Amino acid sequence: MGLESLVEVGGNGPGGGPLRKALGVLEVLAGAPRPLSLSELSRTVDLPKSTLHRLMRVLTDLRLAVRMESKSYELGDYIFQLAATRDVAKVQNFSYSITPFLLELFQLTGKMVSVGMLTGMKVQHAGTLYGQEHSRLAMAMRKPVPAHCSAAGKLLLAKTVRHPVNFCGTAPVAYTQWTVTGADRMKREFEMIRSTGLSYARSEYIPELVEVAAPIHLGNADPVAAIVIGGTVNRTDLKGIGRILLDAVGSIEEKLAGAC
Repeated sequence: MGLESLVEVGGNGPGGGPLRKALGVLEVLAGAPRPLSLSELSRTVDLPKSTLHRLMRVLTDLRLAVRMESKSYELGDYIFQLAATRDVAKVQNFSYSITPFLLELFQLTGKMVSVGMLTGMKVQHAGTLYGQEHSRLAMAMRKPVPAHCSAAGKLLLAKTVRHPVNFCGTAPVAYTQWTVTGADRMKREFEMIRSTGLSYARSEYIPELVEVAAPIHLGNADPVAAIVIGGTVNRTDLKGIGRILLDAVGSIEEKLAGAC
């Protein structure tokens, strides 16, 4: 199906034409803190479930929406990519400027190394360096990652948001059995991140991936990015790597402050 398929969905009733209906659905999905079922969407956008079902088939075919295994829907990566093009370029440009430091970390640790930046409520990774051992995990990180499930995302949120309720409103989606979703636990984790300067994630979105992140400020009050080191569960000494990462971040801050 293509964009022309939207014309075939629904009619021009009080709710407007099919394109207006589709935009209304996408706006609801963009503002939702979790995936929504067809019934929830139907009540929110005031469309019959039969009409909405046909509309969602078109939106999912166009990658504007994604149908989860739970049969609920969330905003698709395509719309995110369109909105975040400028932010993605910013991440890539920043990663280029610190490539020598990323190479040093990669050679020193033998783990995946990348730069993470917030784009909306997701994290975009760029400049990822990895060996054959971590190729599968690195491929999974090419897509935007929900902020509350990643080391970089939790770190950048902790530095700019005082309490998890301020950014999620309700409990975030648990993508794996290890995803941290409780507001009280996330608050404690935010406090620990602010205290230590390090953030950890353990298989919270990508199974078998553990990672640690540290902030890059470059003279700004809030961090401009996070440096992330990741590896496989049971093969990664996060505590030891955290110390190495903090030393590397200190060198980057010293040599590049004011340059970005």
